[in-house]
Amino acid sequence: MAVNSVLEGITEYFLKCPLLKDGVFRVDALGPDPVEYTIETGIFDPVIQRYVDGSSERQYQFQFGSREFYSMDRVQNIENSTFYEEFANWVEESSMTGNLPELPEGMCAEEIEVLSPGYIFDGAMKNARYQISLRLLYFKEASKNGR
Repeated sequence: MAVNSVLEGITEYFLKCPLLKDGVFRVDALGPDPVEYTIETGIFDPVIQRYVDGSSERQYQFQFGSREFYSMDRVQNIENSTFYEEFANWVEESSMTGNLPELPEGMCAEEIEVLSPGYIFDGAMKNARYQISLRLLYFKEASKNGR
């Protein structure tokens, strides 16, 4: 399947993660009820290194977040944190074995890095938002039409 954007490639990649429970998967949005997942983009400089021929090494930073059940019960909260430990391990192992997102033509994924551990971002007595910061490193070929 050809993708049209880096974000689409990242989304399709994480939809294949075997750790995700049945739940809604969104982009730049997260509903109030568990279990939901989201990919959220942020502000970052996409170009790491630009080459003379116009090609470049790039990055795409984003948050993977989820809405999880949450309470004063330590077992539930340990389960939530454990999911993010296992998720980080899956990302790192996938990256090391070359299992990376498909990107649009002229781009090649090189690595996905975990930039932070999973952590609770916003908690209430019934559910909480957890998230982890990630970065996709990729190569972008020089444009053939000079742009």
